[in-house]
Amino acid sequence: MKNRVFGVIAFLLLTALFVMPTSVTTVAKAEQSVYLGGMPIGIGLAENGLIVTGFVDVITDEGAVCPARGTEILTGDLITEINGSFVKNATDFASILQKSEGDVTLTVKRGENEYKIALTPATDSLTGLKRIGLTLKNGINGVGTMTFILPETLKFGALGHGIVDADTGKPFVCDSGSVYQCRIDGFKRPEKGKAGELNGKFLDKGSPIGKITRCNAFGVYGTVEKGVTKGLKFIPVASRKEIKPGAAEIYSTIHGETPEKYDIEIVKAATQRKMQEKSMLIRVTDEKLLKETGGILQGMSGSPIVQNGKLIGAVTHVLVNDSTLGYGLYVDWMLENAA
Repeated sequence: MKNRVFGVIAFLLLTALFVMPTSVTTVAKAEQSVYLGGMPIGIGLAENGLIVTGFVDVITDEGAVCPARGTEILTGDLITEINGSFVKNATDFASILQKSEGDVTLTVKRGENEYKIALTPATDSLTGLKRIGLTLKNGINGVGTMTFILPETLKFGALGHGIVDADTGKPFVCDSGSVYQCRIDGFKRPEKGKAGELNGKFLDKGSPIGKITRCNAFGVYGTVEKGVTKGLKFIPVASRKEIKPGAAEIYSTIHGETPEKYDIEIVKAATQRKMQEKSMLIRVTDEKLLKETGGILQGMSGSPIVQNGKLIGAVTHVLVNDSTLGYGLYVDWMLENAA
C-alpha cells in the first residue's frame, strides 16, 4: 500500500509549531561513529490504540449530546484502554463499549502523560447503540528517511523533525510505534507554492524491522533489529562546532531502497547552545538531483548530511517557494534524543 510521506515539511508551515529550545548543551563525542542511514523507512505510530480526531453529537431521545465534550479529552489524544481492556482498533473499542454498563473509564495518553477519564455513554435513538461522541482513527503511517544507527545499542534516529497529524493539525507526540522496510516507487516534482514528495510503499507491514520509543519535535527514535545494519557504511560523527559553511553531501533515496550521495552547500551553520530546529541552511547543488527532483522532496527528511567524511546532521525542511533550499538539524540534537 502507498503511504503518505512525513516530509521534509515545508518550513513556512512548521516554524511556529516546532521551535522548542531546551537546556541541553551536550555535543557529539569526538570519537563517536555510527552506521550511516539514507535508506527509506516506513513509520507506524500509535499502533496500539485509537487517536481522537474530533467530537460529534449523539442524537438521543432527549436531544443532541456529546458525552466526551467538556471532559479532559483533547483531539490528538491516544486512547489505549476502555474499562481496563486494551483496544487495538475501532472494533475492539465498540465491542467493549456496547457491553459496558453505566459509566466507562478511558485510559488516555497525551505525549508521555497518561490519564483516566470517566464519562457516561449516550444511547443513539436511531440505532440503540451506545456512543461517547468521539471520532477515532487507527495510528499514523508514513514514509521518511533513516539518519543513523548506533553500533552497540542499535538505537536509531530518523526524520529530524516533528510530525503533524493531518486530521487534527496538531503535533503528534508518542512513545510507541514500529519501523518497516520501505521502497520508493516514484515521486512528484514540486509545483509553484507546493513541495514535491516521494511515493513510498511498505514492503511487509506484518514484519517490523524496529521499534519506535520516542516521537517528538526533533524526529523519531527507537531501536532496530541487528540485521538492519548489514552493508551500511560506518562513519565518524562531527559536533556542531566542527561544521563550516561550504561543500557537503546528503545521502538519500529517490528510487528503490538504496541511498545515493548528492552534493549540497551549507549556506549557514547557526550557533546553537540549546536544542533547536533550523541548525543549518542548505542548498542542493547536485546537477543530477536538481534535474530529477528539482531539489528537496517531502520524504527526504532524515537524509544524513555529511561534511569532510563525518556525519553532521539531517535534512529536515524544504522551502516551499524554492525547493533547492532547506534546513537541517545538527546530529548533536538527534544523538541526545536517541540516547
